Amino acid sequence: MDKKFWCKDRKLSVILLVIAAFFAWQANNTVIRQSAGDPGPKLFPWIGCGILVLCAILLFIKPGPDGKKMNLNKEEKKRLIIMLGLYLLIVVGGILIGITYILPIALFIISFLFSKSSRPDMSTKKRIITTLIYTVLLSAAIYLIYVVVLDVALKPGILF
Repeated sequence: MDKKFWCKDRKLSVILLVIAAFFAWQANNTVIRQSAGDPGPKLFPWIGCGILVLCAILLFIKPGPDGKKMNLNKEEKKRLIIMLGLYLLIVVGGILIGITYILPIALFIISFLFSKSSRPDMSTKKRIITTLIYTVLLSAAIYLIYVVVLDVALKPGILF
């Protein structure tokens, strides 16, 4: 196969298929707790795997223009590193102190980061207050949906 066939989008699609296969394998190994009317813990991971596979197939069939590289300026690189750090914070923080405590912190940081670009005219103090209100409401909604309505037991962290 020629070099143009294996453009970065097609390579990414193959990586996404491998990730989806790994997630599907992990979902298949999930221990099932029998509850009447409960779809089980495998449903949402399988839905996510299906969406990931669909996106990977579409990316493989119709890749974007290969000539363009992702050129990030200094500010965009900084935001990318912050977002990757936040994802790491969520994973490590979820393990150490529990998702119940780390999620509102991560939501606040992510929301504030995005508010800088979406509302640059707004003062920092107003952005902090708006982001804080948004974080409290969203965290409460997530808690109500998962813990109260769906009766999901959130795993506590090692420290708490």
